[in-house]
Amino acid sequence: MSGPLIGPVFGFTATHETTAGFYTDVVGLTRGSGDPSSSWLKTGNADVVFHSPDDRDTPPEVRAQAGFVVWFGVDDIRAAFERARQAGAIVGDFFGDYFFARDPDGRYIGIHVNEEHAHGHDHEH
Repeated sequence: MSGPLIGPVFGFTATHETTAGFYTDVVGLTRGSGDPSSSWLKTGNADVVFHSPDDRDTPPEVRAQAGFVVWFGVDDIRAAFERARQAGAIVGDFFGDYFFARDPDGRYIGIHVNEEHAHGHDHEH
């Protein structure tokens, strides 16, 4: 498939295990892989991930929000980064296959390269 895709949806919480439990118990999501600082949950078309607020791979202003960070997969990550830079929307750094941006209303999003266009980086943890 070509074109933008929805990627993982991130939320940040100091109680990621408890929060993930809510989504497994109430919504019926299943647990994927995780580590001590995150809980990955599976849906039919995208992961829902709860990270600790001290996640070092995410800029502080992004991980401080109470809402969700929706990720979008694009075929040409460099072109998307350049468009976001021209719009003054970049948050943090360009990490080669992903970056964060902020929309005009202040919502943070993640933009990553679609997997078939990735160069050896695995987005799942």
